[in-house]
Amino acid sequence: MTSQPLRLWVDGQCLQTHSRKRGIGRYVLDLLRALSTHESRIELLVSLNAAMPEATIAARSLLSGIVPSDRIYVWHGKVEGGEADYGHTTWRSRSELALVHHVNKLNPDVALSASPFEGAVDPAVPFLGGSLAAVRTAAIFYDAIPFRFPDKYMRDPRQREYFYRRLSSYKNFDLVFTISDFSSREFRHFSGLTNELCIGTGISESFVNLISDNTEKGKNSEKYILYVGGLDWRKNLAIIPAAFQRISKSLQECLAFVIAGEINASEKSEYSSIWQSHGLSADRIVFAGAVDDRTLVRLYKGAIALIQPSFMEGFGLTALEAIACGTPAIAARAGAVPEVVGDDALLFDPMSPLDLAEKIETVAAGKLDAKKLKELAQDRIDTFSWRNVADHVVQGLQGLGRRTAVPQLELVEALGTIKENEQEDVSTLMALAEPEAARPRLLVDASATLIDDHRTGIQRVVRRICESMFPQGSRDEDKYISFCDDTSGWYFAREWTGRPPSKQKSNRLRPQTGDTVLMLDSSWPFHTLHPAFLRPVLLKGGDVISCLYDTVPLRSAAFCHEGMPPIFSAWFQTSLIYSTGIICISRAVADELLDLLAGIRFPRRMKIGYWQLGADFATMDSPPEPIRRSKDAARPRFLMVGTLEPRKGHRVALEAFEALWAEGVDAELIIVGKIGWGISHLAQRIRNHAEFGKRLHLHEKVGDSELGVLYETCDALIAASFAEGFGLPIVEAGHFGKPVLASDIPVFREVGKGAAAAHFFEVGSPAALATEVKSFLKSAPTASRETPWPTWSESAAQLQDVVVGQRWYKVYEPQSPRPFAPPTDLGDTRIAAVLEGDQRAHRLELVEGPYKTDDGTALKIVVSVTNLSGTVWSSFGPTDRYLGIVLGYYAVDIAGERFQYDNARSHIPFVLAPGDTHYMALNIPASLKERGGAFVDIELVQEGVSWFGNALRVSL
Repeated sequence: MTSQPLRLWVDGQCLQTHSRKRGIGRYVLDLLRALSTHESRIELLVSLNAAMPEATIAARSLLSGIVPSDRIYVWHGKVEGGEADYGHTTWRSRSELALVHHVNKLNPDVALSASPFEGAVDPAVPFLGGSLAAVRTAAIFYDAIPFRFPDKYMRDPRQREYFYRRLSSYKNFDLVFTISDFSSREFRHFSGLTNELCIGTGISESFVNLISDNTEKGKNSEKYILYVGGLDWRKNLAIIPAAFQRISKSLQECLAFVIAGEINASEKSEYSSIWQSHGLSADRIVFAGAVDDRTLVRLYKGAIALIQPSFMEGFGLTALEAIACGTPAIAARAGAVPEVVGDDALLFDPMSPLDLAEKIETVAAGKLDAKKLKELAQDRIDTFSWRNVADHVVQGLQGLGRRTAVPQLELVEALGTIKENEQEDVSTLMALAEPEAARPRLLVDASATLIDDHRTGIQRVVRRICESMFPQGSRDEDKYISFCDDTSGWYFAREWTGRPPSKQKSNRLRPQTGDTVLMLDSSWPFHTLHPAFLRPVLLKGGDVISCLYDTVPLRSAAFCHEGMPPIFSAWFQTSLIYSTGIICISRAVADELLDLLAGIRFPRRMKIGYWQLGADFATMDSPPEPIRRSKDAARPRFLMVGTLEPRKGHRVALEAFEALWAEGVDAELIIVGKIGWGISHLAQRIRNHAEFGKRLHLHEKVGDSELGVLYETCDALIAASFAEGFGLPIVEAGHFGKPVLASDIPVFREVGKGAAAAHFFEVGSPAALATEVKSFLKSAPTASRETPWPTWSESAAQLQDVVVGQRWYKVYEPQSPRPFAPPTDLGDTRIAAVLEGDQRAHRLELVEGPYKTDDGTALKIVVSVTNLSGTVWSSFGPTDRYLGIVLGYYAVDIAGERFQYDNARSHIPFVLAPGDTHYMALNIPASLKERGGAFVDIELVQEGVSWFGNALRVSL
């Protein structure tokens, strides 16, 4: 028989507070990772404090891949603020008891308080063990720095009370883990206890892998000394400029000092002043900021040495990392660092700038043995491994027996006397501390379609999917249609009726553990209503899946209603903030999304999937009566199906056939679709055409049966779109065994595999389409074959299989993760500086126009803009439009003189990533021609800086 795995509960609040950005957070995360893969099969449970909601969501993301989502719990502390500020208040005491109650209900084998000193200045309420805990308990002790330097860390009585109360809480634990021999000695000295076990620390496997992968020595050829960390007083950074002042002038001139770490502007300014006050050049100090591990490895490897000057460290991870990278560590002879370094040669007195200066001179002179450094690096990697740490932890935990259960009455008595007006709050506090059992539910948003079904493509998808998932009479308790159109909240229905559910208490939706929210509908105008519901879903560990139909409003704004791109962009950004996954309607859209996330260096992981839309052909199979045909039935017939709108490429097809007719090619072009927006100029051109009613046909209203006839009797389908998310007509043509001539966009390549045959031509090129038509007419006829395609019922099953069954296409993992970034950090989505040289590299090309807008007040010109630089472009700077990249124009008269400069701009809706092409439009006032305008010069411009030059001249 195999033994049961040990169930270990861990207090995860140090992953929510400022500690997550410091050594403690990193230590706990690496420890959890090591325990999760340990051969003894430790079953990890982690709890987070919902009083820090954004940090809870971020911590869940940190823990993904380490602890299963259903073993990450939330409880609700209630405190006025940090204990060092407010003292040990009644509500803090009650919250500590609530956490004990939470752990008792989970009933692990052991409860580990990962950082008992949390909550000094924030709402954290760490687990402090005690006699009311029904399980064995352990804690980690990192260092006694505040007790060694009380004048720096205990400046008032309340701070002193906080530190000593937390120190005294260690007597409540059955076992205390320390991270170094030094911290063990400190623990015994200050606590008077002897129940500690030194487990050490380690260098993470992922970091070691980066060391092996990264062979470059750093981009900068100049010599530099590196420091990694913050500017706390105990870090003793004041000694470094004093030491630099004492090294030789020649070395001062060629040696830089690089600081890597999160340092605010005032700290940076203050330290720069100290540096220069020692007579050191301002350009010899570099603030690298907070960096990811990949960059950190490069900095370590490029440095001639790391300096670790702290007065005290509980361990000294940066020294270990530097040595593992083969870089010497010049370290203070203090705290735990000497036992990490393992070599006295580069240790110095932290009070002696001269001693440090001599060590810097020694390293800079290249007097160290390279072979010895390499051997030391491997020795430190082997000695300080997380596998060793995990072994020590497991041995310690297995030595603890089980504790006798605590009667619930004792916990109630511990709450003490409760005022009458607080009884409800205390009851709520204790109730919220009880772990919520997961009950999986799928909540499918159909709000926009239920409010007003315009019968558009997206709403057709929503309607068909919901009809399949929620048929009449459905009473599935695990699946609900969800609806929200105002701040009153979300409501549900169990079956599809096509009408919004009534807003009653009985069908009000409230987030619960186990929820998966599928934002299926085109909910763009309502995105500001969503976070109030989605945030608690994420807090409870649920999934939020957004549906992306296409990226047209982001990449092809020229082909959208003017107001759509900014609304869509705002929705898209909200989706990136709150989604755990995004599902697309084709693999091509999924690939576009993955490229976009990589382009902006999106800092968090994201599940990406796609599914096939359905197609029901039953109504097309047996038409009652044929649609009107041309007299010459033998003439080749080419069909276009879809609403007439700018991106569908009807203008491309018309001009291609005009060229064919001029060459004597006798073929028909049949266009089926209602007249959409922004296309009246083309509709008028078609109706007034000499071939209209002869070889050119427009059918605005065609039923499914009549459409079936047109498919059956055509020779091929033409799909000339500039951009699409799917391409249903191609699927329909495949059902009738008809070949397709399609513009060469990725989604048509994908969907075209379902056609009898697919031929592709250059996007937006009438000449390329005309050539393809002639080639098609010369080739042997394609054998008619019906291609299978999912029904809507099968499509709904596919969708559910991805979202609920977790059958994702790919998981986006950031190359440079920023695990502690706020959810609003979407990556590189704003321009932060003036662009120069190659950062402005681009290409502008005329796509179509000028042509009159529907209201006749302007001339529309569509251009393609390709970013040939390596920089992400956005129309937003750090705070507003200043520094943003936009498209603008000058008015030019017949003599070629520019005469009007202050014109409307065209903005990038989200970003224009390196290598990507966007379609952008400019609307030129029609009155410009009356005032002498003969041309416009179109250029990119960085707002508040300058025009890019290399104008594209377009005749009006």
